Amino acid sequence: MIVALHSAPKGFFKTDPPHTNNELVGFVRKTALLGFKAVQIGPLRDYVPIESEHLRIVLNSLQIERNVHVGEVYDAERFALMEQEYATAKKRIRYGIALCKGISSTLMSIHPPFFATRNEVNDELLLKARTRFFELAKEEADFANRNHIKIALESFCYYPFIFRGLHDFAQFVSKFPSEKFGVLLEVGHLYQMGIDLSEAIQLFKHRLVDIHVHGATLEKDFRKATHLPIGRGTINFPELIKLLREVGYDAWLTLEIRGTEKEISESKEYLERLLKGAT
Repeated sequence: MIVALHSAPKGFFKTDPPHTNNELVGFVRKTALLGFKAVQIGPLRDYVPIESEHLRIVLNSLQIERNVHVGEVYDAERFALMEQEYATAKKRIRYGIALCKGISSTLMSIHPPFFATRNEVNDELLLKARTRFFELAKEEADFANRNHIKIALESFCYYPFIFRGLHDFAQFVSKFPSEKFGVLLEVGHLYQMGIDLSEAIQLFKHRLVDIHVHGATLEKDFRKATHLPIGRGTINFPELIKLLREVGYDAWLTLEIRGTEKEISESKEYLERLLKGAT
């Protein structure tokens, strides 16, 4: 396993995403200085011009592995009922695929839609949103595959997202060939929602291609309870690493924390000690 860094941590940039090309290049250089060997470029919420060739050259010169994360969360109701929202979602995914090609990445992860109003959702609307998302995901997974890129779906599998639990999410994912469609396991949010991480790892062990890691607690307010530096929450990370080893996972642990440079470095070092067998 390798510890990577998501490109939107508080403390690295003076602005909120989306970041400029120069900011991303600066991010890559800083992560290399901190000893990271892999970075996740994202979330790609808007169309900021990214000079992918320049970014690729910098990544290559520093021998940094890379993937792309299209982190926009789509309004499921608008997505189900409005062609414009559907077209916007597709455009963002195509933008991510183009960036993957430009920086020589073979993996891109995406979010599922969610219901912004948080009102009770009728089954007809839920079904329509899921059906349209399946159509979009299938088309884009096929397109990405033709460009030698794999798509992974982030595991937001609870209300207000369009999935109702781990098994509902797993059933949706199982409709896709595993060589085209993987899972990005979001352990912090799953934990905060009270979902069994060991069950999630077992369910998706043959599709896991990346894991978002951050400290988390069981507080109800996810803004306060997630994206904490490692060690600030109540996730048992030694047990998590043990479970991942048991299923043969050997890919990324991508830090996605709100923290200072010091907290990011300490989180990285702690995870790497666990990977070496020390606590």
